[in-house]
Amino acid sequence: MMANNDMSRWCVLYTAPKSERKLVQRLHAAGYMAFCPMQIVFKKWKGQTKEVFAPLFPDCVFVEEAAGVELFIASQGGVSFLLDAEGQKLFVCADKAELPTKFVHLLK
Repeated sequence: MMANNDMSRWCVLYTAPKSERKLVQRLHAAGYMAFCPMQIVFKKWKGQTKEVFAPLFPDCVFVEEAAGVELFIASQGGVSFLLDAEGQKLFVCADKAELPTKFVHLLK
């Protein structure tokens, strides 16, 4: 189904709030390619404005499809695959640079 050799198939994972970075670190440690696009957000604390890195898609992490990734995800608490309207796992076929754009188009 992939038209280009540079394109990969990415599974979309839904994770517990504010645990995206930890999940990406655990996936990398297990040898899987994971990606969580980040953005700079300005927050105010105690009268000061600070720059904070926040996920572009809160509670979502992308993991490249690979052998054994489903078993690893099943062993993690608070993580599940995002499903489409038919109840199938949601996949995005794209290279890493255009992954956020293609994911937004799937959500429309």
